[in-house]
Amino acid sequence: MTPSSPPAPDPGQERIYLLIKKALAGLFNLAQDTDEAGTVDSIKRGIEFAGGNLWSLVFAIFIASIGLNVNSTAVIIGAMLISPLMGPIMGAGLALGIFDFPLLRKSFRNLVVAATVSVLTSALYFFITPLSEAQSELLARTQPTIYDVLIALFGGSAGIVAGSRKDKTNAIPGVAIATALMPPLCTAGYGLANGNAQFFFGALYLFFINCIFIGLATIFFVRFLNFKQVTFVDPATHKRVRNIMIAFSVLTIIPSIYFGFNLVQEQLFRRNSQRFIKEALIFPGTRIISSSVEYNPEKPVIELSFFGREIDAENIEAAKQKLKLYRLENVDLRITQLSSQGMDSKEIEAYYSKNREAIKNKDDRIRFLEAELAAHTNRSKLLPVVSREISFLFPEVESFSFGDLNVNEIQSQDQKSERTVLVKWRRRPTLATTKKLELYLKSRFEIPELTIITH
Repeated sequence: MTPSSPPAPDPGQERIYLLIKKALAGLFNLAQDTDEAGTVDSIKRGIEFAGGNLWSLVFAIFIASIGLNVNSTAVIIGAMLISPLMGPIMGAGLALGIFDFPLLRKSFRNLVVAATVSVLTSALYFFITPLSEAQSELLARTQPTIYDVLIALFGGSAGIVAGSRKDKTNAIPGVAIATALMPPLCTAGYGLANGNAQFFFGALYLFFINCIFIGLATIFFVRFLNFKQVTFVDPATHKRVRNIMIAFSVLTIIPSIYFGFNLVQEQLFRRNSQRFIKEALIFPGTRIISSSVEYNPEKPVIELSFFGREIDAENIEAAKQKLKLYRLENVDLRITQLSSQGMDSKEIEAYYSKNREAIKNKDDRIRFLEAELAAHTNRSKLLPVVSREISFLFPEVESFSFGDLNVNEIQSQDQKSERTVLVKWRRRPTLATTKKLELYLKSRFEIPELTIITH
């Protein structure tokens, strides 16, 4: 028997495949709009750190340090927009991509200068500021994870792709914000000023991650776009450079993977702990007055204080057995029981007063909202009647709208709500007519303040 020949490809399917391939190639084609000379020139100009560039960096570092100190995200973002730190990082990536070793040395030298000036400037600020407590924006830069690696890699890719186009976009400032180059240096300055080695080295590690992976993304796309090499290198040198980059990348990633794993474990632990507390720790006649969830890779802890009827040992043991159902096998569950027996009146009052205050605040808020709802309902019912009355009293009015308008003050950044009437007039009203309408509406709707807007 002769083996059967494979079926001939379907011409229709092959044509569809080629059309899809052509369409995708057109969508993702980078070569047709590449400005090689302009890209190289732009990156080279951003490498220098002297004169105006250095002063801009110092001012941006002060702004970022203040933002970290007062925990203001908006201020930190503003500082990152000013910062010129992206220049030498992308310069180093470009230099390795086109084997321009003098440019590489220049980029590395300027990056070291920029990082040193940044850390010292930040350390000076944190040494003299009276606000020494580490805020959440500072703490977020002390333990980088694999997610920071991915942000730097994709951010650097966006930066070099956008920078290599003939029509430049605003992606570089966005990359500077996304990869957050300045806050780690400011956090390192905080660690230096306060003698905190964990803050100092953790923040420098995050900055190092950003530099390595923004640079790697730049190298990849420079070579992908076939930028002209400045120096011819033999295959052995090419291979050696590639191996060094791979080694640096792997060594940089390893700690971040560990920290990333711990971050995921901590988030899972906290989520499961909240479910466990809410669903498994329900005992009649008792209530939880305080809870604490503390993650530790070796022995996490859930600590709770109950007030009310005593929980017997059998119920506590049953609760501990339920930990496995919530994937909390290795957790140390600590339960403290408080009852009125053996407590003096001051202790009892301290526990109850806190709850009474919370209940009172909620009751006050509910009463306020109920009053607002009732007033709004009454005004809604009045609107048809008021509309008819206005048609007789103020024939100049063609239509009107009534409601609350949110007003934002530009200078003070305050926000307030004003009762507002938007009036459309048949003809331009006199000041006296507008005032009469205002007084009438205040009286009819029983409100003390009202703003009339004419259109």
